[in-house]
Amino acid sequence: MSTSRLLIVFVAAFLVMLVACVPLGAVLSWSGLPLTAQRVEGTLWAGRLTGAAVAGQPVGTVRTRLEVLPLFGGVVRLRTEAKGSFTGKARLIAAGARQGADQVTGVVALDRIGLPNASIRLDNVTAAFERGRCLRAAGKARAQVGGSGFLPQPVELTGAPACIEGRWTLPLAGETQGTRVEVQLGFSPDGAWRSEVILIPTDPALGQALAASGFTQDGDRWRRVSEGRP
Repeated sequence: MSTSRLLIVFVAAFLVMLVACVPLGAVLSWSGLPLTAQRVEGTLWAGRLTGAAVAGQPVGTVRTRLEVLPLFGGVVRLRTEAKGSFTGKARLIAAGARQGADQVTGVVALDRIGLPNASIRLDNVTAAFERGRCLRAAGKARAQVGGSGFLPQPVELTGAPACIEGRWTLPLAGETQGTRVEVQLGFSPDGAWRSEVILIPTDPALGQALAASGFTQDGDRWRRVSEGRP
């Protein structure tokens, strides 16, 4: 290898190491990543966040590692591994007006978005936004809801995310003991969420219990909508 090439390799390695030693907290403030925490420790190469939240939604304790090379193209890619309200792995991405996450795989509790005693398993999910609108949605999801309240028996729902009217949306559906269950979850990059639950029971006697749980009747369907933001 020529001297000039050795010099280029040395300079590139030096720059990578220099960037990797930057404190993680310094980068989170300007990166555009929707990630905050009560406590930030470590560097871009290996960091730890306590009391972390993504788009205002608490996720727990997060370990991070930056992909250094994309930085030179103006793209921030932060690999994360979380344990808490979300337990799993994901890669957060910010590039100019675009931000979001991909390779999201793990389990997240749904208590904070109107579905108590429910959890959802995400498999290689993508949620990408540009200027506040959903740009891309992909992956698979499997949820476990019920076991108490308006659904005494637990039911498994399945679905795949999609961009619907500019919102990242996850429609899920399943059936238990003759009752059709449909759930649609919608999220915006600022953390605003919308949860719609639709039940289509074959037993009319369930109507009274559903009404007491906040559902309203629409033909043969019973619907309950919840909305909120961090």
